[in-house]
Amino acid sequence: MTADRLTILHVYPRQMGVSGDRGNVAALVRRAAAAGLDTEVLEYAPGDDLPAAADVVVIGNGPLSAMRSLGADVARIAAPLRSFASDGVPVIAVGGGFDLATNEVVPTEGAPLAGFGVFDARAVRGAERRVNYFVLETRYPLLPGASKRLAGFEDHATTIELAAGVTPFADVVSGGGNQAGAPVEGAIVGTSFGTHTQGPILPLNPQLTDSVLAAAAARVGREYTPDPEQTATIDRYAREARATVDRYVDKAFKRIA
Repeated sequence: MTADRLTILHVYPRQMGVSGDRGNVAALVRRAAAAGLDTEVLEYAPGDDLPAAADVVVIGNGPLSAMRSLGADVARIAAPLRSFASDGVPVIAVGGGFDLATNEVVPTEGAPLAGFGVFDARAVRGAERRVNYFVLETRYPLLPGASKRLAGFEDHATTIELAAGVTPFADVVSGGGNQAGAPVEGAIVGTSFGTHTQGPILPLNPQLTDSVLAAAAARVGREYTPDPEQTATIDRYAREARATVDRYVDKAFKRIA
């Protein structure tokens, strides 16, 4: 945290940002402001100097072609990103960004791609494609009293193979998830999580945003206290969107062979 501001580092916003992933950054900024915390958003592009410090890291969704183009840069910044996560900085990796944050991405053709290694897992392409609404019960540590039920959207054909002892991000209520046997989704390490939940996930699930910000603030000795009066309107929008997902979760999309 610099000059009483939480620094949000958005990694590869152009290459890995095809699913409205800036919405996750916007949710963090908006809810932090409502709680009286200033923020600074730094965007990292390939070849830049990676900031030496950050309070939250966001990696969004992107195609395999983008991951391939980033190979050398991924190797260059992998160790610092792992250090952020091990130091308690919440790293939020979504969609292809989650794949890239595992140890390796295994495509259906060609050599595996080395990932950041934030999560002890690997992403194997070629699974049944799941395009559907997504309902989860998260295992991420939320603020007291917060609902563990999350809603969103998934669109991927990846199997996530978690190493022994890795905690999933959530249990699947409806959807595909990691597609590796057990009905679970994503991965958690410390205060970081990876998931294929899009939507974007943070605006749709404010309780998750609050918990990420609380973890980031606590790490630098600050308190994060959500102000429900200031967030009443966006909370209502999120609540209505989640209710729509619940209503239609079994009536749309499904599998694509």
